[in-house]
Amino acid sequence: MNNFKILIGIEVHTELNTNSKMFSSSLVSSCGEPNTNINEIDIGLPGTLPSPNKGAVIKGIQLATALNMEINNNLRFDRKNYFYQDLPKGFQITQQYHPIGKNGQIEISNKVIRIERIHLEEDTAKQQIIDGKLCLDYNRCGVPLIEIVSRPDITSPDEAVEYLRELKRVLIFLNISDGKMEDGSFRADVNISVAPFGSLKMGTKVEIKNLNSFANIASAIDYEYKRQIRSLIKGEYIDQETRRWDETKSQTVFMRLKSDAIDYRYFREPNIVELNIDNLIKEAQASILTLPKTIGTELTKHNVSPNIIEQILDNYDAYKIFEKINSVIKNHALVATWVIVELGGLFKTDWRTYSHIDNNVIEKIIELLRLLKNGEINSKQAKIILEKIYATNDTVANIINRFGFIQIKDPLVIETYFKKYISENKEMLNQYIQRPERVEKFFIGLLMRDTKGQANPNVAIDILKKLLV
Repeated sequence: MNNFKILIGIEVHTELNTNSKMFSSSLVSSCGEPNTNINEIDIGLPGTLPSPNKGAVIKGIQLATALNMEINNNLRFDRKNYFYQDLPKGFQITQQYHPIGKNGQIEISNKVIRIERIHLEEDTAKQQIIDGKLCLDYNRCGVPLIEIVSRPDITSPDEAVEYLRELKRVLIFLNISDGKMEDGSFRADVNISVAPFGSLKMGTKVEIKNLNSFANIASAIDYEYKRQIRSLIKGEYIDQETRRWDETKSQTVFMRLKSDAIDYRYFREPNIVELNIDNLIKEAQASILTLPKTIGTELTKHNVSPNIIEQILDNYDAYKIFEKINSVIKNHALVATWVIVELGGLFKTDWRTYSHIDNNVIEKIIELLRLLKNGEINSKQAKIILEKIYATNDTVANIINRFGFIQIKDPLVIETYFKKYISENKEMLNQYIQRPERVEKFFIGLLMRDTKGQANPNVAIDILKKLLV
């Protein structure tokens, strides 16, 4: 197996976060009843004229900018002609000849993956089998899509997943797409070819369609790589074909030969005039949001652990909560830990996720972390308070009062404790010059034990140092 190399190219279709469709004013919604969010343009009635969605074009420009692409300042569309029930017009409006962006790249951990092109187009209707009948929901018909086509620079399942994860982060953090693979708004087709090392020519390209999770993508690539190698070792011919991933059997399954592909007879879309978008490019680039790579670099500078950074960048809802809290607390490492480790850990107890955490809870977490940062409560107490906020939505003050977490700050009270400890531990006191940290830790430990952690640590250490001098 180690005598063969693999090249992988990936085509991603991602639905855009727009309110209306690519060429009509129909609402984009995944919640509506079937065939309710449609109009005469979506179903291709005669005499209708499409009009490009400005918001979708802006998102296309922003993605091209984020991927360091050459941006086409003349917006043009083409027709892809084919007849199928999920496309009522008999053609799809796309950008075959003049994509909005070309020649870009995305960086992963050990290399740069080149991106050949991105182009805008419209989605097709959703097909479902109900009671043995093919049913069509045209709500999805006309939803804005961007297709992202990589060069065959990927050489392993791990690289494929990392590339897609980085791309998905860019789409989500720039508010271009929600990136939900489970809902079909981020779909990947993988093209794989295999050849012996030293060969100047790669083998026949095989396509795997509509992979909907990172785990399935990695498994499908690994299986197909091994399948093709076995065929080559046996001297069998690799057909240029399209396959799908059968999750139940953990294998790719034949769908059709590529030689059966339709001649789409592309030509320029006559109902949409060519537009110069220089001003729109400036507008789009002026409003572009912060890239996830930039956010990751900033978190690294503030000593946030790599594992926590990865989790923040993989969950935009978690990042938004982190941003809101840290804008007040201004301690990246502290806030990141509490958002990802402590708050995230509570989701294991029920069905909630970061998207269910509202501003009311966020304000309480801010109050909690402010007290922790200022030494008003300790970490153990803070965890209990957070658990109660999550479970009951009670106020921080009420929880502190109920559990007796009110801190002892009176210097005279704390000094009385220390004088007692010092008088009872002369041997420890005599070690102070040689081992000051050990002695301080010993006496602070006694204080926290006897006050059940309620003594203010900042007040306590100041008083202890004065007594020990």
